[in-house]
Amino acid sequence: MSVKLEKNQSGIAGEFYVAGELSRFGYNVTVTFGNTKSVDLLIQKDQAVYAIQVKSIQATRSICWNIDKTKVFPDHYYVLVNLHVDHPERKPEFFILKGSETLTLFKDTPKAGNKRAYLDYKKLLQMSFYQNRWEVFGQPSEIIL
Repeated sequence: MSVKLEKNQSGIAGEFYVAGELSRFGYNVTVTFGNTKSVDLLIQKDQAVYAIQVKSIQATRSICWNIDKTKVFPDHYYVLVNLHVDHPERKPEFFILKGSETLTLFKDTPKAGNKRAYLDYKKLLQMSFYQNRWEVFGQPSEIIL
């Protein structure tokens, strides 16, 4: 069964998958709605609060995530999700980047100059360091896996 999601649907699905994972790890999660487009989720655990932007791609064969570099903040976190809608038996994949890493890893789109940027899925997949890196939101001993 092959499904093609609308852009809005894939974004919402990614946000809720990330919210679910973080809730599973004991974080209080707030999904933002409305005009807070640079922050999709706010999470809190103990005294720490984190702002998260979620970017989703739909399929295993997807090429890349796109981002507006002018809206990347060094103190925010970016969770990149591959939903694998073309393989429903596979769970979504998560890659967690700090804002400064996002600015470094995303490459400028030639036609859009330094505003629009992309990150190749296959390239990020080879950098396993970022995959399921939930510990950036707390010490690994605090996260129950």
